[in-house]
Amino acid sequence: MSKRSIAEIALWFTFQLSKLWVKKPEKTPKSIFILRNNGLGDLLCVTPVFEMLRKKFPEAQIIVGIGSWHEDLLKNNPFINGTIQVNAPWHNQFNDVSGILPILKYIFFSKEIKTLDRFKFDLSFDIVGSFWGSILFLKLAIPQRIGVKGYDGGHSSNHLSIIYDSKKHVSQAALDMAKLLEIQEMPEARPQVFLSKSEIDYAEKIWNQNTSSKRIILAPGGSFKEKCWGDKNFSQLTNLLLENKNYQICIIGSKEDENRILLNKSKQVSNLCGDLNLRQSAALVSIADFVICNSSLTMHLAGAFKIPALILLGEWYESSILHQKQWGYPESTIVGKEGNHANQKIPSVDDAYNLFKKLTNSFISI
Repeated sequence: MSKRSIAEIALWFTFQLSKLWVKKPEKTPKSIFILRNNGLGDLLCVTPVFEMLRKKFPEAQIIVGIGSWHEDLLKNNPFINGTIQVNAPWHNQFNDVSGILPILKYIFFSKEIKTLDRFKFDLSFDIVGSFWGSILFLKLAIPQRIGVKGYDGGHSSNHLSIIYDSKKHVSQAALDMAKLLEIQEMPEARPQVFLSKSEIDYAEKIWNQNTSSKRIILAPGGSFKEKCWGDKNFSQLTNLLLENKNYQICIIGSKEDENRILLNKSKQVSNLCGDLNLRQSAALVSIADFVICNSSLTMHLAGAFKIPALILLGEWYESSILHQKQWGYPESTIVGKEGNHANQKIPSVDDAYNLFKKLTNSFISI
């Protein structure tokens, strides 16, 4: 018997024992907790669930557990009551640890979990679906728990679970979790970002260096090197784009992305890496004409605002088709390797440029 199977059996017994002290689930929950402290794009993908839950439970308090790295991505969201930091050391690249003891220490002794415990939630969602997420929810004595079976364990203590499907879009999978509560009205499986007028106005000031130019966003950063198309590739592609004087290009990302694209000085390009917060970057994307990026937060921002995007995958991804199904949007074109077919290489610069021209032919003069 595997360690995972033994862990699930132990979790099931703990679940049965917990019935001695955990109250019975409320028919109409007064408070709902959604755990999504993973990547930046991961958080955006789950945002449609907030609308779905709010319409079903208009009086409930809805709180989202996020990481400190998410900053204020959920600011102005009308469907939630607030967020709380849950910098849990599992399933994210921002607060990763090795070994079980640091995880147990966090669940049972951290100040964040003690604060979380004061809410006394009636209903919870572990969007990832993990063993440690289930342990956390048992620790918090949440009466009704919804999660995922078949990803990273923990289903043995769930009241309701969806089956993990790598071919289903992440946003749709999250909506399916809420659907387990017999909620029929389902919003579009697309990220929701609520920007203020002042945020849009600020973005317009950045773009309005040349109002007749077409606005192109470039985002060369990613969570780790193998996921990215490559700095050299992005530099060469940008130089090709600059041959057209009708393009205005903004490069966005963190401070560490500042020198990824190497160019001669040009009035057509604004390198804003490290100068914008997450919401300012979102506003800039929201009024762009086209986005070129790795599989990253920017891909999901483009999806949120229905901006056409070219997503260039790095060596780490085995199937661009599968990635499109799980993470893409109708307006996005994802290209990369396809392990089971003839194409087992990431796209060349020429491939990317030619595809860009094809995708933008209808609205950008080449």
